[in-house]
Amino acid sequence: MSTAWNRKELWRKFGANFLVEISRHEEPARFPSGCYDEPGPHRWCVYAYIYPKHPHFAAFDGSEDMFQEAACALPLHAGPSFCRKHLNAKGEVTAYQVGADYNHLYDDQFTRSGTPDEAIQVFNDADQLFERLSQIGQREGSA
Repeated sequence: MSTAWNRKELWRKFGANFLVEISRHEEPARFPSGCYDEPGPHRWCVYAYIYPKHPHFAAFDGSEDMFQEAACALPLHAGPSFCRKHLNAKGEVTAYQVGADYNHLYDDQFTRSGTPDEAIQVFNDADQLFERLSQIGQREGSA
């Protein structure tokens, strides 16, 4: 098998008009010094895909600004670090993808966590995000 392929693992949980996804991939060491405080190879992210029928969809301002109020209102690790709108062939927004990575200052423990058991906080955070989006949907009558 060619070493040019990079592997990415995904875990998904579907809600009413939204999806929460956890991803993990590995990055090669940039500075293979063997230093004790060198970040590990694992990169974790949590994303929400919010679809048009979910009440929170309307809160987005039409941009990909990750600091917009709709993104910042969600419980994301250290705040949002990603926002993308997905478009169909007509240019209509079909989903907002908003999320956070676990590779900030003081996040080295996550870069050394290669399994779901080791990265349980990532999964707990994803559960909290799922619950929040479920509550918004129930409160607004979409669920």
